[in-house]
Amino acid sequence: MCLTACLHQAQRLGSTAVWQSRWLLTALAALAVTACTPTDVVYGPCDLAKCDDGNPCTNDGCAKTGVCTNVIRTGACSDGDVCTENDLCVSGVCTGAVLTCDDKVTCTADACDKTKGCVHLAGSATTCDDANVCTNDECDVNVGCLHSANTAACSDGNACSIGDTCESAACLSGNKKVNCDDANPCTDDVCDKATGACSHVANTGPCEDGNACTGEDTCSPAGCIGVVDCACAIAAGQKFPAENCETLTDDDCNGVINDPAICGATVYKFTAPPECGATCYYDELHNIAVNGPTGASNTAGYNTYATGQLQDGVIGIDDWNANLGKGPAWEWVAWTAQQQTITLQFAKPRTVAFVRLGVNNKKDGAVVQPPEMHVRVGMDGITWSTDMAFKLADGTMPVIPAGHRGDIELKIPVQTALFVEVRFSTPGSWTFIDEIAFD
Repeated sequence: MCLTACLHQAQRLGSTAVWQSRWLLTALAALAVTACTPTDVVYGPCDLAKCDDGNPCTNDGCAKTGVCTNVIRTGACSDGDVCTENDLCVSGVCTGAVLTCDDKVTCTADACDKTKGCVHLAGSATTCDDANVCTNDECDVNVGCLHSANTAACSDGNACSIGDTCESAACLSGNKKVNCDDANPCTDDVCDKATGACSHVANTGPCEDGNACTGEDTCSPAGCIGVVDCACAIAAGQKFPAENCETLTDDDCNGVINDPAICGATVYKFTAPPECGATCYYDELHNIAVNGPTGASNTAGYNTYATGQLQDGVIGIDDWNANLGKGPAWEWVAWTAQQQTITLQFAKPRTVAFVRLGVNNKKDGAVVQPPEMHVRVGMDGITWSTDMAFKLADGTMPVIPAGHRGDIELKIPVQTALFVEVRFSTPGSWTFIDEIAFD
């Protein structure tokens, strides 16, 4: 009860009750001092400001006894943090979800500032790099990455072009090219697109050697070479060049192409000795050198390199049964019904376009032309070119008339070689081979 209310009640009761009322008022006043603040009155409004606990998730009040009350509530609230949203009271605590600041612009750095809220900072040019040197890359905070065309220097990926520049966001090749021309018509000049380095590959095209006494000038590994008109050269008083063993021409006009006296003798070996007995060829010169003056017919040296009548320039006759005065031989090398290989080695590398072999095709069929021959060339006697086959059946090998000797000319791709291998066989019959030549 309020003190004032009590006093008014005593006055209505009269003087008899005054004393009793005064005692009651004194007791109540003593009670009010401990339960209420000095400004509170019983049944009157409380001072809520003094009961505020600072928690937005409580309802603050003052009981009739003057005691503050703070009742937990639910519902929306504000935690005072601009970097949270959708704040709600949960178990007496105001909790908000982290504010989402993603502006969907890929090149901006999105963050929340405790005073400003969401902020969006433009990224660096690296963030927008499109890997195109012909664009300037930047970030616009409103629209994202921008790529504007420039006119910078660039590389089109071809090291042989010079002065490449950017245009319309693309790298255009420069008007200048690396100059690889070596002024030599006998080389194909090539620029490596990856490195810009020049290479000069020998060709076999036509050329001009500047000599009026040569014709059909063509490129070779030795340079521009023409066929010398020896009469013209003599009449013009020209000095003949030295014999070039890598060409197929009589360079020094001595009547011999690749003169062995200059280019060195060709030597050869067999995979099996000749089989026609004492009257057959056993490479007399070689065997005498190896086995002594009486060893001309000895076969011991057949598988070593030798010189002899395959390269002596003496041609056998149509009928094999004739002695040409070269020891006990008939100027033939003969084998029966077996595969045979003759490997020839030049004194120095030379260019080969044809292989010619002397072959006897006797009338009675006992000695016949091989039905096919194989040729391959190489530089070391170990590594060989692709096998080249020549056959009577398909017309790739010429036919020697029956009862005659003739040259089989086998045309091969022009190439430089140190070794030539010839392989053949004549099933059920004899094979007779003499002179072997190359050009």
